[in-house]
Parts: sequence; structure tokens; C-alpha cells
Amino acid sequence: MKVSIDSRTISKGDYFIPVKGENFDGYDFVDDVIAKGGHVLDVDLAMYAKAYRKKLTCKVIAIVGSAGKTTVKDMVASVLSQQFSVVKTEENQNNEFGVPLTILSAEHDTDFLLVEMGMRKKHELKFLTQLAQPDVIIFTGVGKTHIEFFKSQYQLALAKAEVFRSKLKWQRGKRLCFLGGSGDYYDLILAKADAVDYHVITYTGDDKVAENINLCYQLGAYYGIDVDKVELGIATCKRSVHRMAHIQKNNVLIIDDTYNSNPSGVLYAFQYLARFTGRKIAVLGDMLELGDYSQKEHQAIGKLAIDYGIDMLFLYGQAMSVLQVADLPFYHFEDKVVLTEQLKTEIKMGDTVLVKGSRSLAMEDIVDELDHGLF
Repeated sequence: MKVSIDSRTISKGDYFIPVKGENFDGYDFVDDVIAKGGHVLDVDLAMYAKAYRKKLTCKVIAIVGSAGKTTVKDMVASVLSQQFSVVKTEENQNNEFGVPLTILSAEHDTDFLLVEMGMRKKHELKFLTQLAQPDVIIFTGVGKTHIEFFKSQYQLALAKAEVFRSKLKWQRGKRLCFLGGSGDYYDLILAKADAVDYHVITYTGDDKVAENINLCYQLGAYYGIDVDKVELGIATCKRSVHRMAHIQKNNVLIIDDTYNSNPSGVLYAFQYLARFTGRKIAVLGDMLELGDYSQKEHQAIGKLAIDYGIDMLFLYGQAMSVLQVADLPFYHFEDKVVLTEQLKTEIKMGDTVLVKGSRSLAMEDIVDELDHGLF
């Protein structure tokens, strides 16, 4: 059955759960739902999903970490779907509304349910974990995303580790944790997983791209998927919107990674960009929610860019103004329109252009302009 909290998506026969948020009240739209032929479930969304989860026979896989969750979710879903029935979180609906809706989207014949789980503050993952009760956890690593809400990165790591909960009586079989080897506080996360009897399988790689590919091979091997199918799943993976999406314009490749940005995400994006031949241009907007770490993390981008062979930087936003690079051409702008016009004059045939920034900066505006106004 289809369950939604957005009355605009309801069609005849669908189920609508009215919820109240900071800026909306679902009960205001009940009449609209009924008029469309939808059914109204006047229940608590989280508790309803929690009860539904207990009835599911599929394997529930939670994807957790500071960066790369959506990419991992899409890759794993593509690999598993070569042999199994898979349901996954849509886009990045990984909060207190998205997680229960993902749980409710599983059907009786679903083999794997992939639940992306995000957090900004302490105890949010604890709450989401109590709903999903995962059999398998893919932990991508601890970075500095949302660190302004914590006293230290250690405290942030402890909040991430709240995903590891004791096994409930109704849960069957061995629980697994696929743990990325490149994140900070690896030993802490490993200890937290061991403490509640998760069998830990570490996946590593020379960079984050290789790490994710190795995860797919290890997960495929564990669940008996032939290597050929694993490779097909990786090759045919469809990325979520604004997540390393490729746009080819004549002989210029534009990489749209504009959904969000943080220090780990920029590192992974540079590692990915370094894999391409030709000149590499990075267009970067501010990384937000870094608190006292903001200046240091923005300044560190310059060295990263040099280390990974980036040829030119276009920077947007106030926080990016602290970045100074002696051995690399860079330009700073406070106006996206001016940045885009300058960028278009610099791009040449054969270039690869990465565009990335925090969500509120809407860096996809630059991608759209390049897509429709380049050459």
C-alpha cells in the first residue's frame, strides 16, 4: 500500500497520515484526501511504522554516517536488486518523517529494505533506530557534518554510535555491520558495534569511490550474488538527484553534486574528480553547520585541491572567502550569477566541472545555467 503525509501525492486508494510540523498541519488537508478517494489513517506515524516493522520478514539495512549515505544506498540497492526485491529510501528522506514512511513502503514480498538514517543532534539516531530495528548497519564513517550542534567531534561520534542497540526478542538471525575503514573514530564505532553483538565486516579502499565499490563486492559475496551481477549493479546504478549526477555538454562533463556539502563530502568529491582526465574545475559553495571548525575546514580545501590535482577553483559564499591558495588559480564570488558568467568564459572543451555546496546555497542554479547556456 502507498502511505504518504503529503496530500498532493495522494491518488485513489492511497493512505494519508496527517502529521503536524513546524509550518504545516496535515489535518488541514483531510478533506482534500477524501475528495481524491484516499483513505485517512489517524495514527501516530512513528508508532504505526514501528508496529509495521515488527511484521516485516525482510532484511532491514540501515545506512548511517556523516557523508556518502545516499550514494551508498543507491549503489547497494542497485547491486541487491540484481537478485532480490529491494525497497529503499526515496532521495534523502532520512529524518523523523522519511524513515517511518520508508518502513511503511515495504511489501510482503520485499527481500531487503534499505533505510537511510540522518541526524543533526543527539538522540535522533536512537529514535530512528528504535523504529527501523536494523538487521544490518552500513556505517560510512564519522566526519564533521553538523558539528556545530556538538561540543566536539567525539561527542558527534557518540551520537552516531547510538544506531547500535541491543537485539530485541523478536529479531532473528545474526546482525551485521559493514564499517567503512576511512572514517574518524573507527575504534569507537567498532567497540560500540561489538558491545551489542553486531558482527563487523570492515570495507576499505584507496579512496571513497574504491571503498564503496569494495563494499558492494563484500555485501554481494555475503548474500550470494555472482560477481558479474555485482559489477552490473555498480555499472547501472542510478544516482539520486544532485548526487554526483553526470551532465555531458558537447565535450564538457558537468558533475552535479549540489545536494549538500561538508568536509568529508568535499574530500570524496575531489577523490572522484581526480579519476577523470583533462582539466578539472571545482565550483564550491560554503560548507555550513561547522561552528568553530568553519574557518579551519574551509582553509583546508586549498591543500586538498592541490593534492588531488584540481586545476582551478571557483568559490562562492562568505565562508569560502578565507580560502587562499598560492599554487592554484582560484576566484571568489558573493554573487552566483557573476560566478556563473565568469565560469562559462573559463570552461574549455575536455574539461570536467564539479559543482558542490551546502543545500541552502542552491548551487544547482549554476548547474542549470551551465546545462542550458554553455556553448
